[in-house]
Amino acid sequence: MRITARKKAILSYFDPHALDFIQSEIGRPPYDVSGIAYLLNGGLAGNKKHQVESARRTLESMVKDGLLERVTSYEKRQDRTQGSAQAAGVWCKVSRYGLPGQCAVARDNGGSSAIDGEWSRVE
Repeated sequence: MRITARKKAILSYFDPHALDFIQSEIGRPPYDVSGIAYLLNGGLAGNKKHQVESARRTLESMVKDGLLERVTSYEKRQDRTQGSAQAAGVWCKVSRYGLPGQCAVARDNGGSSAIDGEWSRVE
């Protein structure tokens, strides 16, 4: 396992001192591939499929090496073929990456705003 500059940069996104800035840019961990690609490429990864794919390969190698953990969640995303940002979006499986032991799927006991049925919250 080699720790490359990209891997060091990705691990730095989980540093507690940088968490406020990272949260303002791409949200709370665990992060998705497009968010990591956005940070690695200085916000230029919007339409560059090869940059997103490169970030995904790096993240997968980090999972294989035990540096990160991957969880899959079912989320609504904006589809590139939709006409406007106000479109409903599509539901898809999204891989999210976080530090080992911090991506566990936990049961949510709900409350008054809970949806009827069984569901899980990814933290």
